[in-house]
Amino acid sequence: MKYVIIGNSAAGTAAAETIRRQDPAGEIIMVSRDTSFYSRCQLHLVASGLRSPAQANFLPAGWAERYGVELLLGRTVTGIDAEGKQVRCENGETVPYDRILLTTGSRSALPPVAGMDGPGIYGLRHLEDAENLLEVFRDKQHIVIIGGGLVGSELAEALKEVGHPSVSLVEMAPHPLPLQLEGVTGSRLGQLMEQHGVNLYCGDCVTLVERDARGLPTAVLLKSGKRLPADLIVAAAGVRANTELLTSLGAECNRGIVIDEHCRTSLPDIYAAGDVTECRDVTLDRVMSSAIWPAARKQGRVAGTNMAGGEASLQEHTGLRASLSLFGTSMVSVGAVFSPDPAWDKQVHEYTDSRGRLCSKVCYTDNQGVLKAAILWGDVSQAGLYGEAVVKCHPLGDLAPQAAPAYLLAEAG
Repeated sequence: MKYVIIGNSAAGTAAAETIRRQDPAGEIIMVSRDTSFYSRCQLHLVASGLRSPAQANFLPAGWAERYGVELLLGRTVTGIDAEGKQVRCENGETVPYDRILLTTGSRSALPPVAGMDGPGIYGLRHLEDAENLLEVFRDKQHIVIIGGGLVGSELAEALKEVGHPSVSLVEMAPHPLPLQLEGVTGSRLGQLMEQHGVNLYCGDCVTLVERDARGLPTAVLLKSGKRLPADLIVAAAGVRANTELLTSLGAECNRGIVIDEHCRTSLPDIYAAGDVTECRDVTLDRVMSSAIWPAARKQGRVAGTNMAGGEASLQEHTGLRASLSLFGTSMVSVGAVFSPDPAWDKQVHEYTDSRGRLCSKVCYTDNQGVLKAAILWGDVSQAGLYGEAVVKCHPLGDLAPQAAPAYLLAEAG
């Protein structure tokens, strides 16, 4: 059996490892436009100089040899011949396959803003993006980040950590991390960011990028009328799945390639996993993207098992899960905290832990008492229990926050 994997990040490498365990004799070929292995979760650290590109490598030395994977790196795949079962590369090379896995991920999507096209605008999805930012950001006086999601917020923190004097973050939602936090915790994060020197503009958006006679950015104009100086702009407000290889073949696609619980696409012998896909999310019972590292690894393992003739399915799968630390504060979010059902009950528990930190537990339950979504702020020691309860649709039960003292509720505002 000959397996071809397009892409070499979380999903692709997990699939290769799984295939090898299932099929010791099979031929595994990995083709990727990237020339090295790296974690996209660490690109903000590379962009700021806190880590080198080599330190962003998430695989041990000798990984390809250990799993018997032939690497064709630095190759851009231009097409798939589904009938002839061949992959075509930009350099004219063709690679035959019996079963193929697409893990091509996504790319930065520039917001539709006047003046956005041109020099001085950066995304942060690939290692070269991070290296390009690292090369120029120290010479820039004013950095504006468009988008306060995971990428934008983590980059803002990293740039302040290395001492950049002027970092502004613009987010359309009322607070940063709008997909991971609700009003109480989101506002607290905003205060924390401002305390660490980030210029935060929430509930606003960029409407114009101003440029000088050389075409270089000088400022951005916000919808509110505010004008922010900007000689470097990072677009972190959205991504677009790299679906082109399969949409051209007529595969079922929405914003991503639709896969079933076995990670199969609508085309025979073609599987997909990771950011490029959409599948059923158990927390919302809806087909949607699941663009987080653990979800990509899980999909890769399921795809690899089924490609090699085994039987695996995406059980209790969700991409609505995040665990991170910003400005010294840990936080975990699971479930659709960004769009709670109006019928859900919301409980907020604020308390001070043994280290004197103000912590929060936010829980959403349905009318049967089942935990539908949760946020832990500061104290994340029970994150696994809350996450399991959400994905398994368990009652909140013993995890229910206790009543908060009146003085803490008053402080929470």
